[in-house]
Amino acid sequence: MAVYNNGFPIGYQPMQMPYYPQYQQSMQQPAQPQQPPTMTPPTIRADIVQVDNEQAAANYPVAVGTPQMMMAKDDSAIYVKTAYANGQYQLDVFEKRPPRPQTPPVDMGAYVTRDELEKRLSEVTGSSRRPSNSTPKEGADE
Repeated sequence: MAVYNNGFPIGYQPMQMPYYPQYQQSMQQPAQPQQPPTMTPPTIRADIVQVDNEQAAANYPVAVGTPQMMMAKDDSAIYVKTAYANGQYQLDVFEKRPPRPQTPPVDMGAYVTRDELEKRLSEVTGSSRRPSNSTPKEGADE
């Protein structure tokens, strides 16, 4: 009698249990605390359509529930149109504005110091008032 692969058809391979080394390692070593995965913000890609003006943006056909970004050809504004199932739409307009002017630095030379004020007051009043923050000189009569 012919032997047919120990009673199995020719070409039959018995299933072998897969070897999972991570399970064996986890039993041998204490479990390490897992760190939460770092979250990265999603990347949003958008097609921007050029339109002539706000009226052209309002008339542009948009699929329901899908916002469409549009930009004026003269770069004066960005429009975002969202259409709703009831036939209405919302058009958000973001107008371009010039940058805010930089505030000029304060010129401290235009201000009077306390010593200068005391000196000027003594000249105007004719009194020999000594500035309050100065000390008398040694040997000087008052």
